[in-house]
Amino acid sequence: MSGEPIVPSVVIDFPRPRPLPSHRYQDLTITVERFSGTLVATVDGEADLCTAPMLHDVLEASLGLTPQRIVVDLSLVRFLNTAGVQVLLDAHRRATPGTDLRLVATTRATLRPLRLTRADERLVVHTSRAAAIAAPRWAAADTG
Repeated sequence: MSGEPIVPSVVIDFPRPRPLPSHRYQDLTITVERFSGTLVATVDGEADLCTAPMLHDVLEASLGLTPQRIVVDLSLVRFLNTAGVQVLLDAHRRATPGTDLRLVATTRATLRPLRLTRADERLVVHTSRAAAIAAPRWAAADTG
């Protein structure tokens, strides 16, 4: 025997989500990915008065694509103030009846402002990206 494997190796190429362009402005980077009928916007950095217009523009463009669900992943956000919270609430109000807006908030930097402003009572907040994507359309948040 020449040392070759008995079973030939097989490579399975799973379809990967198609990344849309990343948006970068000073202390904020937003990457948008498409998972069939869901758009996931991953926000990394500081969502404040200076960067809120960029977040607004990205969410506005995402809403224009009329996906079934938009997940805004705030797991990498280091600072969120009321300007950023207002953009999230505005996107929630502008979403069409066919679009479900969900947030992922896992850190004190994002959960605290959402709770202090009571935005967590109006927005659906999940503790993981997987939960936000997989949750049934009208399921309550898994705030733990």
